[in-house]
Amino acid sequence: MMRVAVIGAGISGLACVHELERHGIEPAVFEQKHRSGELFDHCAATLELFTRPYDALDYLQSKYNLHLRPISKIKRIIMNVPTKTVPVKGDNLGYFFLRGHDPVSIETQLFESIRSKVNFNFRADYAELARQFDYVVVANGQYDISRTLGIWSNTYETYLIGAIVIGDFDLNTLVMWLNTRYAKSAYAYLAPLEKNRAFLALVVPYSTPEQAREYWKLFWEIEKHPWEIVYEVMVQHIAGFVYPHQVGNILLVGVAGGFLDPFLGFGVLASLQSGALAGRAVATGKKYEDLLRQLKEDMKHSLAFRQLLKGVDNSDLNRLVSLIGKPGIKQFIYNTNIDFARWGTELIGRVEKFFN
Repeated sequence: MMRVAVIGAGISGLACVHELERHGIEPAVFEQKHRSGELFDHCAATLELFTRPYDALDYLQSKYNLHLRPISKIKRIIMNVPTKTVPVKGDNLGYFFLRGHDPVSIETQLFESIRSKVNFNFRADYAELARQFDYVVVANGQYDISRTLGIWSNTYETYLIGAIVIGDFDLNTLVMWLNTRYAKSAYAYLAPLEKNRAFLALVVPYSTPEQAREYWKLFWEIEKHPWEIVYEVMVQHIAGFVYPHQVGNILLVGVAGGFLDPFLGFGVLASLQSGALAGRAVATGKKYEDLLRQLKEDMKHSLAFRQLLKGVDNSDLNRLVSLIGKPGIKQFIYNTNIDFARWGTELIGRVEKFFN
């Protein structure tokens, strides 16, 4: 029987375990925390705009047999820039997923779907495991092992500072803010957890923790949010380029494999897919790098959109959102099944000329 170790019981690690079990392999799973899941509850969004031509849930079910329940569908996106607010409506603009320790979080759903034992409170040594097991899948949510192996290079660094807030929220609405005064070349967003509870987050690129807190304070001052804060969190996210994704008998998935979405930063689908594909590569003997081909292309498109926002100012953002808000263009972007992410990357150069 093939012996496989998985380091990390987050969503990429658990997706790998799920795929291995589908092929009759029960791996040894090691998690350094006392339980599976993110350290705090929050809401992640997947936008249909970036998953076309597939519906995200249908795609995960048909390709990986992952049956995940979202909090709700996204039926409205409100985009705020300094001088304009543009609402977009649609029957299915994406999904909200709960992350963390809640019974309906993605982590809990995945954990309950596997049979393999998870060894909690265990800090695994990847090099030692690589000597003991046929394969080791690194899904620890960090880039330390990839960097030690010499296959990591940074592409984008941010601090996410956010809070659980109390108020009255629409379960089908994602609210976003673009303003270089407090978000620089990134964004802020509000995603509902429940009718009276939501996760409000500000993503600030290339800053220190102290600077991120100052931007967070300015965000509240400028936007005059009416909500009450329950608790605040700050997390550093470092996106990176990894190649190759397999070194000897070690496979890198999720953040460790560079699959942290550099555009929106949610990273849910990329983490799930990379974990499942690593499990498939191990179980079937197919080359992991070959299986990753489409996912790597998707990441390139996302990075291109991220690069588009780099260097724009508020007047650029006002013009861009005004353009998106025009009736014909708005329907074309959000209410068709056209693969906007792919053909949109080809227009990045033209959009940059529009700004200039």
